Amino acid sequence: MDRQGNVLNKEQYIGAPIERAHLHRGFNSKKTPVKWIRFFRACVMQREIAREFKNKRIKNTWFIFLGIFVGSFVTIPLSSISPSLGIIPGALGVLVFPGIIIAIITTYRTNRKFKKNFTEGFDFFADYFSALFTLIEEDLQLDSKIALEANVKDTVTDENLIKNESYTSESRGFISGVEKNYERVISKGSCFFNDESLIFFQFSERTRKRIIKKRGSSGKRKTKHKYRAAYPFTIKMKIPKHKYQLNPTIDTSQISFAEDDQYYVFKVYRKFDVKKENPDQYNPYEESSISSFAVDYFSLEVINLINTCYSCVTPSA
Repeated sequence: MDRQGNVLNKEQYIGAPIERAHLHRGFNSKKTPVKWIRFFRACVMQREIAREFKNKRIKNTWFIFLGIFVGSFVTIPLSSISPSLGIIPGALGVLVFPGIIIAIITTYRTNRKFKKNFTEGFDFFADYFSALFTLIEEDLQLDSKIALEANVKDTVTDENLIKNESYTSESRGFISGVEKNYERVISKGSCFFNDESLIFFQFSERTRKRIIKKRGSSGKRKTKHKYRAAYPFTIKMKIPKHKYQLNPTIDTSQISFAEDDQYYVFKVYRKFDVKKENPDQYNPYEESSISSFAVDYFSLEVINLINTCYSCVTPSA
């Protein structure tokens, strides 16, 4: 949105100063909530513009090839009209084979370049974190900025592998299996609230991948890749002692507590698990399942974590 609250259109994002490194490696910066929302939206929009350009180039490439291919047949009757015109279908026929090779190579290179320069990860930030930042914006200090670091790479990569072990099963036809566990910190950040409380947050993705080899009813061997992902969201809040008093009792089953000279320090944790919370949306063959959670559900659950911390204190008189 712009300063007047109007939604920016596609044309205003063309050429926006968003570094390509942000689009496929992540980012680390401090911005106001509104600027973060603009940033997420700009990244998504720039990728969509690039996608349209990619699709148009591929479409034009295959359109030219199709024209050559069809033309090599359509122009055959010209040879009966004039010997000189008979050269045309022959020339077009010669171009068919190299034409399809060029079209395939162009399509492959165009898709590879797009995948290298742009990621899908900003859709998540544009939807989920924009909603969250909108909810907490009025609780921040005036012109306060949110420090945010993000990693938009894939989770299932060698660099995120934390455990690799064999897997066994009693299921029919089971031959062998491997279980791999991955963990990636999607984002972490901090900000000050207007009551001088300091909040730190971290959001991660934990993915379990099972590679199962089994024999089907027909006797043919097959390999299946099954996934289960969970999304821990951790909040650590430092609430100032000079503004709040600690309540007599704290439910330590839901929250961890410590204190120093100036702050009460609370830590709360919430794990989003689609298989437990929304099993109808669970698909074991998809790596990521975060999009199965509604945007408002996600943001309100995070707000509940903050409220849990505040429920442990009372404002000083």
